[in-house]
Amino acid sequence: MTLHRVFPTWRGAVGGAVLAPFDHFFGPKQPAHDLTVALTQKFAATIIAQTKSIDPKYVVYESFPTTFEGRMNYLDGLRMDRARAFYNLRGDPRPLQVETFRFLQRRVDEAYRQGLKALREGRLRGRLSDQEALGNFIDIQVRKQLRQLYSFPAITSNPRHPVRVVGREYQTGESDRTYTIPDSRVGNVAFDATLARKTSGMKQIRGFFASDFQPDIVIIVRPTEAGGSYAITRPRR
Repeated sequence: MTLHRVFPTWRGAVGGAVLAPFDHFFGPKQPAHDLTVALTQKFAATIIAQTKSIDPKYVVYESFPTTFEGRMNYLDGLRMDRARAFYNLRGDPRPLQVETFRFLQRRVDEAYRQGLKALREGRLRGRLSDQEALGNFIDIQVRKQLRQLYSFPAITSNPRHPVRVVGREYQTGESDRTYTIPDSRVGNVAFDATLARKTSGMKQIRGFFASDFQPDIVIIVRPTEAGGSYAITRPRR
């Protein structure tokens, strides 16, 4: 899967368009019927076979889970293994872009719920507002978990490679050199985890698109309960 399939209206969209992911991209929220187990096993077998076709040494050590939540996490792990194989062995970042989006959405949702609970209990405070405190909490949690995701098995993530977490993305001008800092970059895609709704006209988003790596799309990852995520296509010059 590539992001063009996650955002089916991307092809033919105008510059600066806002795109929503297709329904159920993040999976079902609860088991629908008894076939869930059989379908999950079939899907898992397909992913494992695809990964082994790229990496013949690939082995799955985890047993098939018995709970619905466990099965969803199991599939997510298999998808990420496949994405790592595509990136590390074939140099193709597209599956990793999809799985990074899937991972970020789940972690942003979890951090949002944890942060709200901490606010209610008085354990989370910001200098200006509760919203600031909640946003900072989500940033810290998500960035930490994303670094862990890329570290095992290793995905090269540093300023000399096209995958990084909280890295400076420079814009080299004729007289100066400025930079922006997306939460993550995978190939030609920038990710920004946030509580706020952002548009292509904002300085930060314009900076992402103007940076030297020239992203084709910026994905704004927001808590599902706060409105959900969307993507912004590269604006026309």
